[in-house]
This record gives sequence, C-alpha cells and structure tokens, in this order.
Amino acid sequence: MTAQPRKPAKATQTVWVERWCPPKPLVTLTPIDKVLNRHTFLVTPESRLVVAVITRAIGDCLSLGRGVRREARRFLLGDDLGLWCDLVGLHPDFVRFVARKAGYLADEKAHWQKVPIKVPVLPQPPDPGIAMSHETVRSSAIGPCAAIPLNTFGEPNHA
Repeated sequence: MTAQPRKPAKATQTVWVERWCPPKPLVTLTPIDKVLNRHTFLVTPESRLVVAVITRAIGDCLSLGRGVRREARRFLLGDDLGLWCDLVGLHPDFVRFVARKAGYLADEKAHWQKVPIKVPVLPQPPDPGIAMSHETVRSSAIGPCAAIPLNTFGEPNHA
C-alpha cells in the first residue's frame, strides 16, 4: 500500500470574538405553557393560542438570532404584553416573574462571552508596484484593446 501524500495544512489564526451564550433554562417551555394556561380565566382554544404566543416569546428570549431575541425581550418587557395578557386574564408581571424564575428572561449583558475561533489566513497578493514594472496596462478610456507600455517606474511611455 502506498501512502497518499497529505495536503498541506491551511494556515489559520485564532481570533477572539464575542458570542451570545444563552443560559440553560431551568425548565422547558411545556411547563410554562401549562402554568400560564392554568391561570387563565377561561380555557378555550383561543386562550390556548394567546398563551402559546406568550410562551413562544418567552422561548425566543434565548434565541441565538439577535433580532428575534431583541423583539421577544421588547415584547415581554414592554406594554404589548399587557394587551395580550388582558385577552386571557393574566397579569403581565406574573408572566415576567415566571419567565425570570424559569431562566428565560435573563440579563442580556451577562451572557456575552469572548470565545476563540479559527479563521483561515489568506495569502498576501504580490506587491502591485513590482508586478507592473514589466507589464502593460490596458486602458478602456482609449479603447478596449489599446495597450500602453510602461517604463520601469510604472509610468506610461509617451513617444
């Protein structure tokens, strides 16, 4: 058996970036949904739908997508939650309390961590000044096929 030659290793460098590392919640969303449904004034399919929307917003607070997380936190901490809670007889502070105790409505700034990632190092292109001293430059201003010879200083020769 002949050994196949190995490909040369790609050059990489380590870069430290900030990444959102959400905390692990204490419970899943199912118990939260059940608790909120128990506290509604009347359990109907419509009230279950409203509670499902609120529960989804609670779960989205730990989303990796920055926009989704921001909208969910804005919904839960803003006045819109009160409108949805009024539809089913829940108190908005109770919903926020449940979300915080379950670990979903955590402090945003506390969960950004610096983590190392490896990125490929791109090869440096050759210096264009050196390469141009022996080449001609094509100029579209004169015409698509016109070539202007350069002298050793990279300047056009004028005859």
